Amino acid sequence: MNDNSLKSYYDKYLIKHDEIMKLYGEKDGFVIDGEIWWDYYKRIIEELFNKIRNNQFTLKDASDFYRSFGFGPKLYGRTFLENGIDKLKSMFLYLYDDTIPVETRVHDIVEEPESNYATNGIGINFVTLFLTSCFPKKYVQWNAQTDGALDILNAFPKKQRGEKKSSFYLKINETCLHISSVLKIDSLTILDNFLFCLNKGYIGNENQIEKKFEKEVKEVVTVEKKLDKADDDSGSHVEMMYYLIKTGQNKGYDVWIAVNDRNKSYNDEQFSKICLSEIPSFTNPQTLSIAKYVDVIWFKRKTMQPIRFFEIENSTSIYSGLLRFNDIKIDYPMPKATIVIPASRLDLFEKQIDRRTFKYSELSDICDSMTYDDLKKWYSAVAVDSKYS
Repeated sequence: MNDNSLKSYYDKYLIKHDEIMKLYGEKDGFVIDGEIWWDYYKRIIEELFNKIRNNQFTLKDASDFYRSFGFGPKLYGRTFLENGIDKLKSMFLYLYDDTIPVETRVHDIVEEPESNYATNGIGINFVTLFLTSCFPKKYVQWNAQTDGALDILNAFPKKQRGEKKSSFYLKINETCLHISSVLKIDSLTILDNFLFCLNKGYIGNENQIEKKFEKEVKEVVTVEKKLDKADDDSGSHVEMMYYLIKTGQNKGYDVWIAVNDRNKSYNDEQFSKICLSEIPSFTNPQTLSIAKYVDVIWFKRKTMQPIRFFEIENSTSIYSGLLRFNDIKIDYPMPKATIVIPASRLDLFEKQIDRRTFKYSELSDICDSMTYDDLKKWYSAVAVDSKYS
C-alpha cells in the first residue's frame, strides 16, 4: 500500500463528501431516519441492552432489532428468533464483553455450530457491525465493500489456505487501524464510509474498478486452463463421498447423500443403506428440492438441524457447486459449507469464492475448501478416535 496514493484517495473523498451524502446518503445507508448510521446503531444497541439488563427483553424486541440493524436485505428473521430469547440474550452479552478476545467471540458466534453462543441467522457482517458500533476506535466493520476497497489500495492481507474468518478478521482490523492512523481518522466508522465510497467508485476511480474486474475474470480463465485433465475421475468422487459419510457418522451425525448418488457404493457398502432415507425438512420445500442434490449433508442426530454441507468437485465446475450452496443460503442460514477438491483446484476455488456475488450473500464467510488428501487424513483420524473414545 502506497501512503501517498491512500492520502490522495482520501483527499478526493473529502472534496466529494457532501455531494456523495446528498446523492447516496439515505440510499446507501449513510443516514438512517435522519441519523448518521453509527449514531443510529449505537442508540438502538443501547436500548437493546437496557431491556436485557432490566429483564424486559422480548422476542418482539429481538425481531425489531434484527429488522433495524444492518445494511441490505434481512433474510433470516424467523431463523434468528428460533434461537430463543435466552440464547439471544447470552449471545449479545457475550459479544459485548470486550474482556474476551475478539477472535474468540467471532469464532464462537459465527463459526462454531457446537458453541454455546452459536447463533443462527447472523454472520460476520452482523457481528463486526455490532463491534464497530460499540467500539468504533477499536474494531472495523468487515464486509465485501471493505475487501474491495483494501484490494484497490493493494492493502488486502494475505490469507492462508484454510484460515478461519475469525483469525483473518484480525488482519483486516489491523490493516484498517493502520490506514486510520495514516489518514489521522479517529474512528473506524468514519474510515468505513471512505472505504465504502472507494469500492463503489464514488470518488473518481471507476476505471480502476473496471480494470480490477477484468483482471479477476482473466485470472479465473487462466487457472481453469491449467487444470489437469486427470481430475476427471468419477471413481474419486464416489470414494470421497464414502469418506464424508463415514467421517460424519463416526462424529455422531446423521448423513444425507444426494438423491442421484443413492445407488452408488464403495467398499462393499451401498450408500442408500447407510444414509438417511429422507432428507430432514429443515427449510421450505423449494429450497429443500435444491438441498436434496447436495453431495453430502451432516445433520445433528435425530433432528432437522444441518451441521455442514459438502460438494465434491473433481471435474465439474466449482462455480456450479458454489451456486447450489448460494441458492440454499438465500433462504436458509447455512452454518458451514465445504468444497472438496483435488489439490490442483485450490487456486480455482480461491478465485471463485472471491466473486462479488458470494461475498454479498456471505457465502464466502462460511464456505471453505478441503483437498482429497486432507479428507483422507481426516477420515482416518476420526475413525481411530471413534474406535477408542
